[in-house]
Amino acid sequence: MNRRIIRGFVLLLAALSGLSSSCGPEPIVTPEDNHFETGLFVLNEGVYQMNNSTISYIEDGHVTKDLFLEQNGRGLGDTGNDLQRYGLKLYCVVNNSHRVEVMNLDGTSVKGISLPGKQPRYVAFHNGKAYVSCFDGDVVRIDTNKLEVEATLHSGLNPEGICVCKGKLYVANSGGLNFPDYGHTVSVIDLATFTLLKEIEVGINPGLVQAYRDRYVYVVSRGDYGAVPYNLHKIDALTDELVKTYDWEVLGFYVYGQTGYMYHYDFGSHASWIRTMDLESDQILTENFITDGTKIETPYGICVNPLNGDVYISDAFNFTVSGKVFQFDQHGVLKESYTVGINPGHLLFCTPAVEK
Repeated sequence: MNRRIIRGFVLLLAALSGLSSSCGPEPIVTPEDNHFETGLFVLNEGVYQMNNSTISYIEDGHVTKDLFLEQNGRGLGDTGNDLQRYGLKLYCVVNNSHRVEVMNLDGTSVKGISLPGKQPRYVAFHNGKAYVSCFDGDVVRIDTNKLEVEATLHSGLNPEGICVCKGKLYVANSGGLNFPDYGHTVSVIDLATFTLLKEIEVGINPGLVQAYRDRYVYVVSRGDYGAVPYNLHKIDALTDELVKTYDWEVLGFYVYGQTGYMYHYDFGSHASWIRTMDLESDQILTENFITDGTKIETPYGICVNPLNGDVYISDAFNFTVSGKVFQFDQHGVLKESYTVGINPGHLLFCTPAVEK
């Protein structure tokens, strides 16, 4: 079973006992809304089956802890799993609510797209279409103008991470709900025809995928959270072949320029590290990104502000309390920290520089 689902059941028991622009017309963004293109959105997953996912917003040292509730007068749903910008909209994948919530950049809801029984996981975009990986085995294609589902395609066992590279869609087939028989492939889908081209063998339980310069796709395979370690893989999108597996136990990975920011967390020993690598030379740049002694207990998300290069790392602590986001400069020195929601797993800057 997927480690977040397993953890969700454990946390539920604990809680009960202790407790690229779109091709269609877009909404007009007023001058008062422009600041939403400079701040940081944080999708807080919440605790599985507790219906307490939130979106926090950080700008100029101020934290709006639950932006979606403040803007819409209702909660986001159960287990927020991905948050991305496309055009002038935000797309939030809410896994256990079986829904993609589409919002304006200020967090006001435009439409909730229901995906009953599918357990959506991640979203990517290409030419006016949103592609959503779903735990039922499918990738769903949504027209971003009509905001309606228009096609589905079977990808593999419990698809997770998803990205676009070289006009193709790369989807990690995790098999996360099929423990101990995890998946071990990445599906390659032709976007022009929405057909499956091939499957690429990687390590077991692949999750996160990230494209680099429309040439390479990096894949994090998470092993079995025990005997089989995490791995980082590199796929050449020209040949759709696995070209390298790195000897680093990477759990999280983020591409910024030609730098890869990555972190490790061991769920048994609770040991962790945060490193950087040069994506051109495949060499480690820093063994320890944080240079001032700041301790991240449970690294859970990472991203970079494209406006100034500051690095933001989230900490989930013990998965049941409010998390934090730590802001570092490019040299790994802490500038500020912010208290957000429970399990802050997905960080997003909405500047035009990071549109997909």
